[in-house]
Amino acid sequence: MRAVVSAIAIASLAGCASIPKGSEVVALGLADLRAATICCPTLATAAHSPLPLQKTKVQLDKTQQAFSFGGTKAFFVLYELPAYKQTYSLTVNSVPQGTVGDISLVVPRLAFYDADFKLTRLFDEKTLRHRGNSVERTVYLNPQDAAEKYVAIFASDLSASIERAYSEVVVNTVAAGPMMFNIYSGRDGKSTLRSSPIGGLDIETQGLAAPVAAK
Repeated sequence: MRAVVSAIAIASLAGCASIPKGSEVVALGLADLRAATICCPTLATAAHSPLPLQKTKVQLDKTQQAFSFGGTKAFFVLYELPAYKQTYSLTVNSVPQGTVGDISLVVPRLAFYDADFKLTRLFDEKTLRHRGNSVERTVYLNPQDAAEKYVAIFASDLSASIERAYSEVVVNTVAAGPMMFNIYSGRDGKSTLRSSPIGGLDIETQGLAAPVAAK
């Protein structure tokens, strides 16, 4: 699939030479993950927090706990779900890092558990929604899911990379006497999209009302 990248997106990804390439982000993440200690024998003793009611940015990296999910170690966040009252949704969007030609991102998995930390549902990378250079997952919690009490969000164990085409808009300003003109041109390129054990996520819920502050 051909990805069209705007000049603004190009600038945000490659605005300065100090921005690490996606391959460098992945290498750092793998080194940090190898050095990380498993937090606990079971998720029942892992640190957790309430599911955010407002849109929240989360960084999966060495500042988070590490756990072995099905034999694969990963950094993760663990949220306690609110008592079920009505249908609501949880959306997790991965934020790309790196440069235009070399991008990394976390490919998230979501694991839901009941009060005894028995796995009830697992959502892996196979049904993620692609949005440009990012991926997104939306999960609905319906009446049949009322027994679910926790959700763990962690990175998939993927070492493969994807090569994608992009179009870049180039703007050159040319002076002609007292007048200034913008000349637009374009060029095609290829970028590598890498699965990373570290990276940023946007987490958002819909259908859960935030508590009203006391007056």
